[in-house]
Parts: sequence; C-alpha cells; structure tokens
Amino acid sequence: MPVVRGLKNLNGLPPNVYVNELAAPQGAAVLASPFVLGFIGEFDRGPVDQYVHIVETPTMTVAEAAEIIFGLKTFSPKGNQLLDHLDHARVKNVIFGRVIGSGFATASLTLKDRQATPADTLKIKPKAGPGKYANIFTSEVQEGTNTGTFKLILISDIGGKETYDNLSMDPTNERYVVTIVNNASAHFVVEDLKSNASSFDDARPAVLAQTQLAGGSDGAPVTATDYIGTSDPGSGARTGLKLFEGSPASILTDVSYIDFSGQTADDALRQYGEKHNIMTYCGTSTAKMVDAAATYRQLFDTDFMHMNFGRYKSTTGQYASGACVAAIVHAIGNIEDSGLAVECSWIAGAETEVDFDMATTLYNNQIGAFELKPSAKGDGSMAYRMSNDYTLAVKDVEGNVISDNENRKVNKRRLSSWIEKALFGVAAPWQGKAMTKKMKGDAEIKLRTYLDGLKNDNVIEDYSISFNDAAAQIDQFVDDVSAKYYNTAEWTLLNFRGGTNVEV
Repeated sequence: MPVVRGLKNLNGLPPNVYVNELAAPQGAAVLASPFVLGFIGEFDRGPVDQYVHIVETPTMTVAEAAEIIFGLKTFSPKGNQLLDHLDHARVKNVIFGRVIGSGFATASLTLKDRQATPADTLKIKPKAGPGKYANIFTSEVQEGTNTGTFKLILISDIGGKETYDNLSMDPTNERYVVTIVNNASAHFVVEDLKSNASSFDDARPAVLAQTQLAGGSDGAPVTATDYIGTSDPGSGARTGLKLFEGSPASILTDVSYIDFSGQTADDALRQYGEKHNIMTYCGTSTAKMVDAAATYRQLFDTDFMHMNFGRYKSTTGQYASGACVAAIVHAIGNIEDSGLAVECSWIAGAETEVDFDMATTLYNNQIGAFELKPSAKGDGSMAYRMSNDYTLAVKDVEGNVISDNENRKVNKRRLSSWIEKALFGVAAPWQGKAMTKKMKGDAEIKLRTYLDGLKNDNVIEDYSISFNDAAAQIDQFVDDVSAKYYNTAEWTLLNFRGGTNVEV
C-alpha cells in the first residue's frame, strides 16, 4: 500500500493509498533513510498544489507507489523518466511536487441526449487535476439493465474499470447519475448539463462506444515561474518549489528540479537551500558544452548548492539530469561517505561523454559530472561515478577564497545540515521557554547524549559543543557546535583515470 504524506484529501488519487500526516516515518518497521530527497518537475499526472511524500515499505518501493499517482516510468515527461532512476537506485524516501504550464485544461467528454436533434446532456471529466494525462481516460454508454435507465462504464488507467448501472437523469430518482457517480467514483466526476429534452427519458445520454476523453491540455511550456511556484496567503495553496515551504522543509535534506535549470529558477533554489539549511542541486542551464557551463557557474557562490553537468541514461533508456542523479547518489550512499563513492550501476550512458580535458575544466570550476571509471567489481569493467564533489562556494563568509583543502565538500555540508536539523528536534522541549538552571542542565545532557550517539555509531569521528550559561533561551544556550566527519573523499582515489592521473 503506498504511503502518501502531505495531502489534504484523496481527491484525484487512486484507491488503496494510505495518507499519514506525520512529518516523518516513525519506527524501524518503515525502511527509511535519514536523508529525504525532494524533486520538483513535470509528471504525467498528479496533484499540482499538493506535495506527495512517499516512503518505501517492506512491500512496495517508492517508484512503484509513485507510478500509481504520477504515471508509468516512460520516456516522457521528465518526472516519469526520473522515477526509473529512483527505482534502480532503490531510493527510500522522496517528496514530489508536480508543475505544469499556464493555460492547462481538464480533458472531458460531453454526451448528447436522445432527442431527434441531440443536445448536450452530461459531461464526464476526471476527478484528478487537469493535464494531458486525462486524455487516456475513457467512457462508454450502454442501455441500463432496467427499462428507461442507462449504464456508464468509466475506465481509468490508474484505477481500472468502474461500472454504474440503472442510472437516471431525474434528480429526484435514487439512481440519479450525478449522485451515484460523484459519491462513488475515485477518478471521475459527472455534471448534468440540463438538457432541454421534454422528458428525463429523452435526456438520457445516447448509447456510445468506448470513447477517450478529449480536450485536455498541458497549456504553455513550463517556465522558471512554474518551477518557483506561487503561494496564496488566503487559501494557503502553494505550487512549485513553494510547495516545499513549511513542514516538508523540516525533513528534506536534498532538493533538485527535474531536468530543468536557469538563472532565475536556480537562484530561487539556492535561496531555499540557504533558508532551510538544505543541500540543493542545480544543472548548467542550457549549456551543452563545458565552457558554457563554466561561464554559467560564475553566477553562483553558495555553500548550499552543487552544480552538475549533463544528462544520463538508465539501463532501461530513461534520462535524468546530473543534478537529479547527484541528489540520488548522496541520499543512497553511506552517511559517512561522499557521493563520489557511489557506483551508479543503473547508468548506461551520458548525453555528453566527458573526456579528460572536459573533466579538468569541470573540476577547476567546481562542476560535478558523472564519468566512466573502473568498477568496484574488479573485473576490468567500467561504471559511472561522480567526478567531483565540491559545493558551489568560492568564498567563505568573510569573503576569502576557499582553498581546496577546506571544508566545502557536498557531503560535509549535508552532514552539518542534518545534525543541525536534528539538534532542533532534540532541543524541542525547551524551545520558547525561559531557561532555568535545571533546564539548562537537562538540555546539555540530552544534546551531548545525541552527539555521543552519532560518535558511537561512527556517523561522526568526534565533536565539540559549548554552552552559554548566561543565556535565557535555548537558541542562545547552544553557543557553538563543531563536528569532525569521516569522509572517504579525504583518502580514497576520487578521480581515478587509468592509474596515473589521480587526486587524493
């Protein structure tokens, strides 16, 4: 059973979906990574103003549950292609947001009545939100089993066949079509167009063979504005990246657009990461060559966003951007490892293969990419791995250029964010309270116990924490926290290219 979080209701979603408003899975029974991915992009279908949080369960993977809501792992659109990569990588915990262009419309089917000169009598449309996917829904009209009635057979690719027999166009009849279908259907809604027929018998829709709903449209191409999204202060409805404000931001650790990049949208993504202490991943805009990507790279200077070059094909033929793949490899790797250590066995090719000179340019400009390197199998085969793992920060907070040996690797930033977020939760009992001496003592014990646990579990190598005894609030009581991380990026051969060109 799919586990979906963050939805206001089940409208437009298939049956057998378990909705849980908990901020994060509780208990060891749910196989959830401590890292939670977030993706914003185009999908076949699904809610536009509601985020969907899916967690792997012992019986269903994230990708399997996502297919039910967003559509099959197909070659189009981009979000559905990403599902294929998530499936191969066995990602356990993802929050999705769907975007569509302006001017979209819901596909529908208008049925004619049985008069000699037929008039419109009934409209059928999907209960799910508008979008091109609705065109694959179908409808059929037959004579009802009882005299003077009709039968509707409604077919949805995400919910199978729904059959409604002995329907009437009479609003006072207990089998009134609007009441019966709209109360029972998980996927369709019907509207009585109030035919001008002289009787309810003649107002019945004419018999019609199975017919696709038509007229649905995705509208204009998706733009940066759609990816950034909107926020309605009145209703609270949000779209795009702004869907991830609020409760999702408290648990997300890695966020990317799906195969989309541009200065305006990427700048909003950067600001989101900085605001919520989240690692974000961007592409290289429209740059197809590394020199153009290096030029685009100069527009950003932040420790919360990692730029990635190229698009990569899965073994089953689906493409995902380097930004999406980078987010995935960081989320599925060991917590103490860099994304460089993850071998992407599901990647079968790159849209643009990176040679030595290109890789050097990317490295010198702190742009990630995925390259063919010797496989961990040790049999001489090759596999794709990330080529470098630096964040986009060029200068530190004091404005000084950061040297290569300083703490600017993506995984270190992610671990810092993760620990800092966790500390907020650990300190929650004291938030908003005036700190007494006993409260300060209790808080210090709990915070140190948490950090000791990370050290004992080999998540961190060591830590230091200091407290301000004069503080009146918990926010000021924790004076400074510093953690030393294990990181294979410090001591493994990261850019192995044939035995002579390595970086340690």
